[in-house]
This record gives sequence, structure tokens and C-alpha cells, in this order.
Amino acid sequence: MINPQKAGVAATAACHTLVHMLELTYGVVLIGISLEFDASLLAMGIVANIFGLAFGFMALPSGVLADRSSERNLLIVCASGMTAAAVGIGLSPNIYALGAGLLVLGLAMGIFHPVASAFVARVATRRGMGFGYMGIGGNLGLALGPLVAGLTASAFNWRVSYFVLAAPALILTVLFALTKPDRPADTPPPETAATGRARLGPVVPLLGLLFAIQVFNGLIYRGLVTFLPLHLSEGLKLGFLRLDAVMIAGSFTTFALVFGIGGQFLGGHLAERWRRERLAMFVAALVFPLLLAVGNTTGFLLIAAATSLAFFHFMGQPIYNTLVADYTPQSWRGRIYGIYFFCSFGVGSFSASLLGYFATMMGTNWVFNIAAIFGVLAFICAVFLLREAVRRTTTP
Repeated sequence: MINPQKAGVAATAACHTLVHMLELTYGVVLIGISLEFDASLLAMGIVANIFGLAFGFMALPSGVLADRSSERNLLIVCASGMTAAAVGIGLSPNIYALGAGLLVLGLAMGIFHPVASAFVARVATRRGMGFGYMGIGGNLGLALGPLVAGLTASAFNWRVSYFVLAAPALILTVLFALTKPDRPADTPPPETAATGRARLGPVVPLLGLLFAIQVFNGLIYRGLVTFLPLHLSEGLKLGFLRLDAVMIAGSFTTFALVFGIGGQFLGGHLAERWRRERLAMFVAALVFPLLLAVGNTTGFLLIAAATSLAFFHFMGQPIYNTLVADYTPQSWRGRIYGIYFFCSFGVGSFSASLLGYFATMMGTNWVFNIAAIFGVLAFICAVFLLREAVRRTTTP
């Protein structure tokens, strides 16, 4: 008999894969869409902003809903919404319909992170590994999304890229409808609103530090997935291979992001064994020098720096996600995850334009040099997080 907890986490990880595949598809097929609709890159950028803001800002209301409704039902809405939106985008007759479809897609995808995190925190008996597996799904999506979208768009057209992804979204809708995970045996009885607020008050400073770390990590993440391919196309000195620079950059970007899968697994594994605040500080201490290395190396050193950056950046995700669950009362978990992911995908989305300015004025290497500043700030917050957590455990 299938373990319902493992089945629930597996379905959630698969949905995470699809969310990030859909997130990156638009950027891959953008040129084809603009040619068909005779739309300027400015118009395409506006549509992208609508999509990105809907994705980021939806974390707030979905977090509230996660505390008041079944996570399973909300994940059904997420998967079915992605199905309908992907089909609608594929059928869009003009840029206005495309924008509406991407708005719906962003809203549906925005449901996922706070709801799925609350879901995993509730059903997984080993939270660190549960978040690690969910994160592995996300990294698979980041690695496979550009590849699948590029291959299908090249073989057919950009519309087929969305039709192809609508199929697994429909399958996930059915899987979530059939999955009914039981609560772990050690789950405490539901909290009253007053009890939840009373437990939340003392940990607000710790959560504030986690939110700040997530803002800085979100700024780094958006810069990484937006500008790493371009930076690799400029920095890899592999002309002797006689291959297209864009193809080389795309291949090595996928290669680097695949290393994030190992980071997710190791982060989840260690989160079950070591003090999580100390792990968070360790990871943050490695990320900012690696950002500087990516910004200031070329050739094979750049490849090594990029893969190491992906490994350690994504290693932090299951650690931070588990800390949120550790600090948060069960009755507030969805709302706190909503704020947490809004910090990442909502506030973090603005780094694309900010870092794009530096890329235009000073070169793509400065994207990573500036992002290193965000990494330093995240490290400082992680130091304060560890100090505050230690103080609380040693104070009588």
C-alpha cells in the first residue's frame, strides 16, 4: 500500500517541477510570440511583468487561504488553474489574450509555494527531507523548463510548448484529488486563534530575520535565472568547440542548475541532523564569494563557479523552509509562508530590472558583483539569526 504522506510529498514535488517549467517557458518562446503577434519587446516585457507580479503577489492571499482551507483543495485549484491557463495561452489569438492567460497562469502558480510548504510541514515526519525533495522538484523544473520549451517550440511552435505542459498539469489535478494524506501520529490538536497568536509573538524577531534573508535570496535568485545564460555566453571561452554561443550557454546553464538538485538533497539531509540556524549561516557564508567568482572568472573557472553557486544557493532552501515551520504555530503557518514567499518572488522580482540596469551600463559580470552585496546582507542576517536562536535556548 502506498504511504499517503510520501505520495503527497511526491505529488507536491512534481507540481513544483511543473511550476518552474512554466515559469521559464515564456522567456524561451518570447521571440517566437513577438514575431507572430508583431509585438515590440517593450510590450512583451510588460506582459512578462504582469505574469511575474501575479506569481509573486499571489503568495499573500494563498497563504491566508492555506490556514483556512484544505491544502489539498488549494493544490487542486493550483494544478487545474495551470492546466486551463496553459491551454488558454496556447490558443490566444492576440497579445491581449496572451496577457490575460499569463495573468491567470501567474495567479495559479502563485498559489503553490505557501500552500505546498504548509502541506509538507504538516504531513512530513522528516521536514528537512520533505522540503529537500520538494526543492529537488523545483530544480528539475528550472533545468528542464528551457530545454522542453526550446525543443517543442523548435520542432513545432511556441503554442505547442504550453499545450505539452498542460498535460502534466491535468494529471497533477487528478493526483491531488485522489491524494488524502493522513496527519502524522505526533501532530498536536488544532490550535485556537488566541493560542496561535500567543506562540507567534515571541518568534517575530526570528521570522523577521528569515524574511530579510528571503528578500536577499530572492533578489539573487531572479538575477541568477535571468542573467546567467547571457553571462555564460559572454564568459565561456569555448570557441574551439565551434558551437553556437547561445546553445553552449543554455547547455551549461542547465548543467549548473542540475547541481542545485544535489544542494537541495544535502540541505534537507543536514537539516535533519545539525542545528538549522548554523547551517543557514554556513550556506550564506559561501554564496556571496561564489557570486563574486561567477562575476570575475571566465572559461572553465566560470563553469566551476556557476555550478558551485547553484549547489550552495539551492542548498539553503530546505533549511530556511524548515526553519519557518520550526518557528511558526500551525494555525499561522500558511500566512507566514505567504509572506515568506512574497519576499522571495514578489520583492525579489524587482532585481531583474535593477540588475538589468547594471548589465546594460557595466556588463553582465556586474550583475553578480552587485548580487554579492545581497549575499553579504543575507549572511549578516543569518549571523544575527543564529545568535538570537542560541540566546533563546541558553536563556533560562
